[in-house]
Amino acid sequence: MKRKKLNVESFSYYGAEIRYIGALPEEDTVFLSGGKNMGKEGIVSMYRSSLEASANEWSVSYIPGLQYSEAVERGLYERDKGALFAFVPMGIKCASLSLISRCLVTGGGVISTVNDDSVFSLEALSSCRSLAHSLSRATIIGNENLSSIPYSILSALDEGRDVGVLESALNGKGVRNLVREGAPIVRSFSDFLSNPRYISFPYVKGKYGIMGERFGLMDIERHEK
Repeated sequence: MKRKKLNVESFSYYGAEIRYIGALPEEDTVFLSGGKNMGKEGIVSMYRSSLEASANEWSVSYIPGLQYSEAVERGLYERDKGALFAFVPMGIKCASLSLISRCLVTGGGVISTVNDDSVFSLEALSSCRSLAHSLSRATIIGNENLSSIPYSILSALDEGRDVGVLESALNGKGVRNLVREGAPIVRSFSDFLSNPRYISFPYVKGKYGIMGERFGLMDIERHEK
């Protein structure tokens, strides 16, 4: 079956041509940055963060195809109030129709930093992370394999944007150094917000869940009788 032609747009960012389909992240977007060997605790925290972000009407950006990616998508879809932005470490033409559809249906988009037909590479993965940091208002680091602090994260801290790390990622030297630079340790996305409306909490009968863990979602503004 012939692939339907999609409208690919582009813009220049510090001399690099960025290609995308759909929309670009707006102000209230959090980048959930994960990687390999996150473990159950880290993946569950990413799910909770995505769930809380969506409930509080924030959008979520992430890297698809990694260990934590499905948890991010699942958390956002639970509430379906935020857009999903996928930063793909490959050419935009190599992104699957399924991924593109999952993003576009939320009002989000798919973004690439490399040539249209480029396949996956570690360099592309690094550039995707850097761009996602730069285009998102907040970042949560869940990747313990961070050996050093990328310039894009240091810039985010200098600019006063929120950067936090998951406790489960503290095995990484770079992550610990990030904490020393002032990044707080967070349990999930709601720790970033001074006045969140929705907060998730462990609850055995909760409506939401992943990997055997269940959660409720509390509306702070609702007075229970």
